[in-house]
Amino acid sequence: MNNSGKYQTQNRRAIIDVGSNSVKLLIAEVNDGVVESLVHEGEQTRLGRGVFETGRLEQEAIKQTAFVAGQFAEKARRFGVVEVKAVATSAAREARNGIDLIEAFRDINLSLTIIEGEKEAELVLRGVRSHPDFHSVPLTIVDVGGGSTELLIAEGGDVCAQSSFPIGTVRLLEQLPVSDLPTAPERTKIIDYLDNFFKEHLDLKIANIPLPKTLVGAGGTPVFLSCIFKEVEDLPAEELEVLSFTLDEVQSLNDRLWMMNLEQRRNLIGLPANRADVILFGIAIFEVIMVRCGANELRPTLRGVRHGALLG
Repeated sequence: MNNSGKYQTQNRRAIIDVGSNSVKLLIAEVNDGVVESLVHEGEQTRLGRGVFETGRLEQEAIKQTAFVAGQFAEKARRFGVVEVKAVATSAAREARNGIDLIEAFRDINLSLTIIEGEKEAELVLRGVRSHPDFHSVPLTIVDVGGGSTELLIAEGGDVCAQSSFPIGTVRLLEQLPVSDLPTAPERTKIIDYLDNFFKEHLDLKIANIPLPKTLVGAGGTPVFLSCIFKEVEDLPAEELEVLSFTLDEVQSLNDRLWMMNLEQRRNLIGLPANRADVILFGIAIFEVIMVRCGANELRPTLRGVRHGALLG
């Protein structure tokens, strides 16, 4: 029995976000710039594994990613969504064989758009702005993905700075791997690498721009950090998006994570086991950027590319 029209409304939309680390689905009602989430979930496929070294997407990763996307699309149609959008970010746009991913999506009757870094940053800003707290205030937004990090600084309707940096959790994991129990020299090497990178590529962009003391964190890392802080497996959006963490708290948690071995991180409440390796790099990126931007507070948000794409 086909129930695809049972819940159908003209404002019900769905977006599948294909990142370097995971595939995420958002089904929502969209009315007058307000996105009311109905389903928000993701599954790790590590599409970006190996791509930043070889320049090519692995065929098995393409196959797995398309399979998950197909399941998500079918779920969206059961919720009454007529047209399902799909976008891909860093790994797909850097790969020489990105067309293979597009064709794999065609085989499951999905049209996939590979978006450029500037477009990704634009969607992140639009998505974060959909939250009432962030609608018109000055913002510094950082979205850390598997292959890239998006930075946006905005005041009112004006974008003061916007960049997509080739720094991400999966990329760093492959470039600067660490031991099962990370050593102090390994951590120092990564922090120095990030600090030097952002000194070169970030400082000129934020020079002479007054920055708010609160940094809004998008992407999976702040969500998982929030769950670890609260010692819960999951947090509803309305609870997560009122949380805030000081720089001291972020640094303290960073210290704690880097003193754990992989198995200990896998057993942490609030952190999916398959994120136990990349979480070290995600929190390191946030700490370095917070320090360089003079931010003393981090506010997590679930909003970003997906919300922005649904509003487009």
